[in-house]
Amino acid sequence: MCEDDPTVRRVIESVLRDRGIEVIAEIDVITPIFDLLRYGRPDVVVLDLVLLGMSGAESLRELGAIASEVPVVVFSAHDALRQESLARGAHAFVDKPNFEELADTVVDLVDHVEHQS
Repeated sequence: MCEDDPTVRRVIESVLRDRGIEVIAEIDVITPIFDLLRYGRPDVVVLDLVLLGMSGAESLRELGAIASEVPVVVFSAHDALRQESLARGAHAFVDKPNFEELADTVVDLVDHVEHQS
């Protein structure tokens, strides 16, 4: 999960844990996520669009180039960036603060990834 607000990170982690999803990393800037994708191979990435160091929207293509098989769910209050995010490779866009929809989306994507393995 790449989210700069610690309160939002805690809520995301909690709702995902309640659904049986393990959060393997909580990152508040975009740069470390590239290493996580190269070496950790998460099933799904949850990405905020406004982060320190680099825009999440700008990083979507780079994330796809590193690990195109890892679905990215954008979780953002910036609905104006929905189409751009999806065009740049996000698999889903969930409006913040809809944590239940985020959890549903992540669970569906994890199930899909597991069935492909």
